[in-house]
Amino acid sequence: MQTHLLKTLLKISQVQSFALAAEHLNMTLSAVSMQMKNLEEQLDASLFDRKFRPPKLTPLGLAVAEKAQAVVDAEQKLMDLCHRIDHLTGRYRVGFVSTASARLLPSFLTNALRRAPDAKFDFETGLSEQLEEKVFNGQLDAAVITVSGQTDDRLKVDVLLEERLVFAAPKSLGPLGLKAMMLVAPFLHFMPSTGIGKLIAQEMARSGDGMMHSKLVLDNVEAIMECVKEGVGFTLLPEPDVMRLADNKVAIMYPEDSGLMRQLALVTLPDGPTASSTEALKSLLFD
Repeated sequence: MQTHLLKTLLKISQVQSFALAAEHLNMTLSAVSMQMKNLEEQLDASLFDRKFRPPKLTPLGLAVAEKAQAVVDAEQKLMDLCHRIDHLTGRYRVGFVSTASARLLPSFLTNALRRAPDAKFDFETGLSEQLEEKVFNGQLDAAVITVSGQTDDRLKVDVLLEERLVFAAPKSLGPLGLKAMMLVAPFLHFMPSTGIGKLIAQEMARSGDGMMHSKLVLDNVEAIMECVKEGVGFTLLPEPDVMRLADNKVAIMYPEDSGLMRQLALVTLPDGPTASSTEALKSLLFD
């Protein structure tokens, strides 16, 4: 019997739905259904009551799922025993917060090709809150997110680096200073509902955004910086992004008396199937 059938059974038991299990496992619904029929044939037992929609686990199915967890755990222990903790094998699903993916994903891929040739990776980008939820639900093995006060405390959070926030403004507005600039130019605000957006809102409130001329909300760092270059307004973003995208049309200013930092962290499930690989995954993010 192949343990991947048991893993699918466990996911169905966890989410109580063939369709949700298929989504979490990145499979089609028909593939999940075929796997469960295959498992029932191998065990010569009915694990699901298909009179219900979605099918419900029978009492025997529930008992098999409970025992299957021990089998899957034992398999993982054997894998950990036979492979160095710093040697990645198998397939990993990793998420990157969109505002940092352009800087971190290329080095991750380069290092993965060199240091983890036996591993395969699937990637996706998104907002921190969405990525955290997918890690918790098992749809991702790990994700790089912006740490916020709302980060789920059921996740393991390994801070990777800190980045200070800096202002970027059209060169012509730079000499005005922040207070005067807020009165005459729109503020280009990266989505306030996101992890980095909340940090930006916190700093702008401290700086006195009640005096602000106007605010434009955008969801793309590159678009914001292009608007700054064209003289549309000014912004506040992590320093590495500003330095990466600025040119001679941009004036860079540092907030006064502010120790506000954006923290990027790798989040994983502390007892998830790839928990033992966390340090190896972290190492791929840096040269």
